[in-house]
Amino acid sequence: MTPCPSPVPQPDAPAKHLSDYLRVLHKRRWLASAAFLAVFVFGAISTVKQTPMYEARTQIMIEKEARRATSLDTVLDDQPDYYADDFYPTQLRILQSRKLAGRVVEKLGHAPVPDAPTASTPAASTVGSGAAHLLGGAFGWVSQLVGAPKRIDPPAADETTAEQNLISGFLGGLSVNQLRATRIFEITYRAPDPVYAERAANAIATEYIAQSKDIRSEATQEATDYLSKELEAQRVKLNDSEAKLAEYKETHDAVALDDKVNTVSTKLADISASLTKATLDRIDKAATYEGLKAVQDDRERLAAHPAILGSPDIQQLKLALDTLQADKAKQSATHGPSYFAVSGIQAQIDNAQAKLYQAEDRVVEEAKNEYDLAKGKEDSYRDQLNQQNQETLSLDRKGVEYGTLEREEASTKTLFDTLLARTKETGVSGQFKGTNITIVDAAEVPRAPSSPNVSRDLTLAFAEGLALALCLAFGFEYLDSRIKTPDELKQALNLPFLGIVPAVNVKASGDGGLLLTGELPPGFGEAMRAVRTAVIFSSADEGARTVVVTSTAPGEGKTLISTNLAVALAQADQRTLIIDGDLRRPRVHAIFSRSQEPGLSNVLVGTARMSDAVRMTHVPNLYVLASGHVPPNPAELLGSSKYLETLDDLRQQFDWIILDAPPVMAVTDAAILSNSATGVVFVVGAEMTSKRNAAAAVEHLQAARAKFIGAVLNRVDLERHSYYYSPYYRKDYAKAYQRSAR
Repeated sequence: MTPCPSPVPQPDAPAKHLSDYLRVLHKRRWLASAAFLAVFVFGAISTVKQTPMYEARTQIMIEKEARRATSLDTVLDDQPDYYADDFYPTQLRILQSRKLAGRVVEKLGHAPVPDAPTASTPAASTVGSGAAHLLGGAFGWVSQLVGAPKRIDPPAADETTAEQNLISGFLGGLSVNQLRATRIFEITYRAPDPVYAERAANAIATEYIAQSKDIRSEATQEATDYLSKELEAQRVKLNDSEAKLAEYKETHDAVALDDKVNTVSTKLADISASLTKATLDRIDKAATYEGLKAVQDDRERLAAHPAILGSPDIQQLKLALDTLQADKAKQSATHGPSYFAVSGIQAQIDNAQAKLYQAEDRVVEEAKNEYDLAKGKEDSYRDQLNQQNQETLSLDRKGVEYGTLEREEASTKTLFDTLLARTKETGVSGQFKGTNITIVDAAEVPRAPSSPNVSRDLTLAFAEGLALALCLAFGFEYLDSRIKTPDELKQALNLPFLGIVPAVNVKASGDGGLLLTGELPPGFGEAMRAVRTAVIFSSADEGARTVVVTSTAPGEGKTLISTNLAVALAQADQRTLIIDGDLRRPRVHAIFSRSQEPGLSNVLVGTARMSDAVRMTHVPNLYVLASGHVPPNPAELLGSSKYLETLDDLRQQFDWIILDAPPVMAVTDAAILSNSATGVVFVVGAEMTSKRNAAAAVEHLQAARAKFIGAVLNRVDLERHSYYYSPYYRKDYAKAYQRSAR
């Protein structure tokens, strides 16, 4: 026998169809229906019992005032937040404030608000229905049941408890909204009295305008008081500054201080310029003299100095000397050096040379004299500059004190003049009663209630009930990880599907679990024959085939499947043996009304013969091998070589051997039996076994090298979930075949 290989490639999840969602709704129909009816009925009752409410609306336009081109604007409007981007949100909060509500309540009178809503938001003041209302009502009922006191916000410091309750009740019917992309605010007030609703909506607008004017008037008065105090203080300071300045002028002769300062400054600048010029001249003369003095002892270098070369007298002396020397050389060449004329020329040359040296020395002396003269001039200017600096510093000290007093007097006078002007403007502007708020549409007495809106509330209750029903149905279905359909079985276990077996009442059948031999429940026999067909055609190999029937956990009906599968094979003229492989909790012997001993455990330990343990049943071609005595070590017996030898002997005598194995997750016996079998039928109880546990059981068997034939979905409640399983099992078709057979 070569069963389907395991594991097989994981199939892709089938695409969801509308019928799949309808099957889920059909399966969870009672839960969904109960949730829907609860929400809808509660919403309908709440709508019918609701007190009629009237809404009155007033529309006002709020503008940002333009700044006036006066200095007073900086006093009255020195509030950056007032004109910032949060201006309109701030006005919205003011319209909903307790202070404004207190003014309105004072204007309308201290009579209690007529059954005003307790919530302060538009959403809460609108009568809700459905799930939210149901939860709110349930919470209120529980609070009353346990005696929980109603929460009341503590009153403000300037409110009594009665005033706080009046204001809170009034705010419960108020809602304010800014119309989108406009400067218009809509004030809505809801109350059971239409006249009160109209009065309240209009009172909010008028009191808001009055409050705005009061705030501006208070700001003006505060500015006036502040400016008056500052003006008087600055008046005293100005008088004191003027007295100090006059006293200083008299004491320090500072009447013409500005002219004196200007004269001294000019003279100081002239002396400074002359000193600079004299310094440069002295530096130039010093350079010439130092240069001549350095080469005075060297006549050749002295003669090459620019100051010597630039002297006309020296140049004439040099020219005369050169002429005499030339004449001497000529005479010496003509008459000889001893010629008397040569001696006379030499005397002239010596005289000319002495004059030249005297002239050069005079140039050096003149340079020294010029240097001394320049230095004396520089020193004279420096002395004058120092003297002028002392005079300037003296005048500066007087000027600093004088300037300080003068500036203080001027600053005080300027501030005094400014405050005086602002004080006068404040007094005039305080009489201005204009406002930036305009009533666009005043509220009128409503002629029809705004709520309850029966059609809207019932529609909302219907939608909320339907939404809750769908959420519960699909939510429970999503959270339910149990295997319920063949598609889920194939996806979770990756096994071939052999068929579904409907749920049956074994006790009511009277056969103890062997249903194919008695009066068959509708559909059960056909389901078992379908499983038998799938098992027979799972392989075309010759020889006896050993099939292990097991499940994930107890209670999934694996014994029911194994016994009835054995009966179905025997009815197909197959010599079949069913072995009770559950040596811990055996049941097969009771189903076939046979004794438990001798059985498999007796044969394996050698206390009984196979011929005595295998017994016939009342079903032709079907034999049973009970479990025998319950051993202390079932796993060791089933894993022994004696068991394999026994199984080989039985294969020689039967066409099919069905092994009813224990559950996989409970003990290891099923894995041991599956290793030596030619195929495994895995039974899954519908809506009993989670996908994770079933997949873990399959992994255990695969680890034991089990060869799977497929899986059976057992205990399917076709009567309760007929529509849910209609794609896999149609009882109408089965009844038609049953009628044909009869």
